[in-house]
Amino acid sequence: MTQLPMVSVVTVNFNMASEIAGTLDSILAQDYPRLETIVIDGASTDGSGEIIAGYAGRLSYWVSEPDRNLYDGMNKGVRAATGDWILFMNSGDRFADPGVLRSIFSQDSSEADVIYGHHVRHYLEYGIERLVLAETPSVLPFRMHCSHQSLFMRREILQQHPFALDLLAADYEALLAAYLGGRRFKAVDRVVSIISAGGRSDNNRIAGLFQRMAVLRRHGQMNMALALHYSAQFVRVVLVVAIMKIMPKPFVAFVRRHRRITGLG
Repeated sequence: MTQLPMVSVVTVNFNMASEIAGTLDSILAQDYPRLETIVIDGASTDGSGEIIAGYAGRLSYWVSEPDRNLYDGMNKGVRAATGDWILFMNSGDRFADPGVLRSIFSQDSSEADVIYGHHVRHYLEYGIERLVLAETPSVLPFRMHCSHQSLFMRREILQQHPFALDLLAADYEALLAAYLGGRRFKAVDRVVSIISAGGRSDNNRIAGLFQRMAVLRRHGQMNMALALHYSAQFVRVVLVVAIMKIMPKPFVAFVRRHRRITGLG
């Protein structure tokens, strides 16, 4: 038992009273002995604080106070964590099943800096769930290779490279920096999380593409091939958003259920 690494699961919440309990129940149900659960609430006004307080005896740390944005809350979670590994499971998301942590960390993780797996994307409005397979980190210049809810990173990396508060795609920037810095990525053939579609990144797709290009330039990675790729992505997003707005809901549900999913876009 003592040889297993400590895992810190950080949940950032703001006015998600309808979701926070389900997320915490999922974390606390993990069949893993060395787990600390950390909740960072951004001074919610919808009763989230009272719900979190009801879990206080089972949490390693929690706080409810104003923050600048999601990534400020995530950085606070890193500072509060004591685990060898950190995963962010924010309100509305959950682990795929109670055995996730045990199945991953019962194996040797000493040769990895980042461990990642697959996720299921849940479209609540349409009652649809789709499996999204993680990809190799070599695709990072083009897109996220997995969801951050299915990714564990060593705490010291996140301490050395806090999330940028001025970016919508700060989790992407942190992953790209780790990849370019030669960090060791380990894939596990395991569904780690179930995440809710329609979150911050989904609703700001165009801004996210522009910011990803800015991140690539910041790291000296932008080239003609990537410029063409992102131009095509921009056109695709604009067209898809426009089409989805005018199509009847059954048609949209059909597309959500059957379209091919290649990465996180």
